Amino acid sequence: MIKKQYTNNLREMISRVQQEPKLEMIYSGIKEKSIGVVFGPSKAGKTMFCENLGMSIAAGVNEYLWKPIKMAGRKVLFVSLEEYYANRTERNEKQAMKLSEQYGTDWLDNYIVVNENIDRYLNDANDWNRLAEIIIEQSPDIAFVDSLTHMYSGSIEDSKVAIELTKNLRYLGDATGATIVAIHHTHKMYGQPLSIDTIAGSRVLAQELDFMIGLNRTSSGSKYIKDVAFRYIPSNDETVYTYEIDNDCWLNLTGETTEAKLLAAPDGRKDNTNMNLILDFFQRENESGNTIIPTNVIEAKFVDTKEMSKPALHSNLRKLISDNIIIKPSHGEYRLAA
Repeated sequence: MIKKQYTNNLREMISRVQQEPKLEMIYSGIKEKSIGVVFGPSKAGKTMFCENLGMSIAAGVNEYLWKPIKMAGRKVLFVSLEEYYANRTERNEKQAMKLSEQYGTDWLDNYIVVNENIDRYLNDANDWNRLAEIIIEQSPDIAFVDSLTHMYSGSIEDSKVAIELTKNLRYLGDATGATIVAIHHTHKMYGQPLSIDTIAGSRVLAQELDFMIGLNRTSSGSKYIKDVAFRYIPSNDETVYTYEIDNDCWLNLTGETTEAKLLAAPDGRKDNTNMNLILDFFQRENESGNTIIPTNVIEAKFVDTKEMSKPALHSNLRKLISDNIIIKPSHGEYRLAA
């Protein structure tokens, strides 16, 4: 009988997969042993987003930017092909100090970075093989590579170049067993929404990549993150999350909105719709004699009715407190400031 080298019937494949470790969703639409990109224009915060996520995974944090991390406490490799190591490390030190306040410093051994000996450009098969050897040597669960610009020659708009690039990315994932997240710098968006069409070489990338997460910076300076396309779970591309970057180089969400509304804002002001809804509710309750409003009452009004998500609600409550518009006299209770 001829041995079937390349095929199995479905019964055999189901049995095989049932006996193997289940591949988990790591974060958002990023699944174990998949490849994809975090993309967007320059200065949107893509590198810091990936560093924040990578450090959170290494430190055992169970969520990042309102989404759960399913692979916490694992080994992470960050391959920076762009920055000089000293500049990158100064930023990483700030980021690490913020995490270390709660999670200690043992996790630093789980977060691996490259030094100045790394090749800054991947020009041929030898360079790709060397990168694969580095990943295999460190055996991380997830590897971030910054950026695609240093991983091909020519124009990514050329389908041949894009095909070769995605083939090499897939090889990198298959050869190492790691999840590969590449950072991709796109052209300036000029008010365009984040979509598959805004990624250079999109026809090929759309076919080959397993996840695409976009970060954008509007002309007024607002920043937001969007789930653009996922292979293994549905992507929520209707809602985007706005964020700011603090002095410790961490992204902090400030609210949620629609991309169309955010890009249409003509004057650069933040979308305060949710905050105004909460404030109106507080004022109506106060006029009715309910000066102290419990958390469960607020959540019933906004979360249970799906008027806004729980993270968005509490983010806006914190903002109202910081602006001294409402106060929190005790745990689980809020009222209008005098």
